[in-house]
Amino acid sequence: MKAIQPCWNQPANTHSIARVQIRLNKDGSLAGPPKVLGPVTSQPDKVAEAAARAITRCAPFPGLTPYAAHYDLWRDVILTFNPAEDTSDQPLGVDAKDLEKLLEKYRKKPD
Repeated sequence: MKAIQPCWNQPANTHSIARVQIRLNKDGSLAGPPKVLGPVTSQPDKVAEAAARAITRCAPFPGLTPYAAHYDLWRDVILTFNPAEDTSDQPLGVDAKDLEKLLEKYRKKPD
């Protein structure tokens, strides 16, 4: 989310929540178009459309390439876009140190 926020233009007067799935290549590029998850409505959802545009605009995500050894953990990502949550004054996403701690759990321990 931290990498996508600069490209995210929150639609005005919307209250829906969009969940978008992306599949990434090892170089951080998109392996295909973002996929909006959830029921299909008769009118396209503004939040979902804006979320997919933001992801496409900000791709690729080269900050993931140092973690290529753990590609299976970040190959498929589901992002939630909620315009009702104002996170402008909160730290965004996971920084490299936090990601390193998370990945440490999944590294094989020497026997």
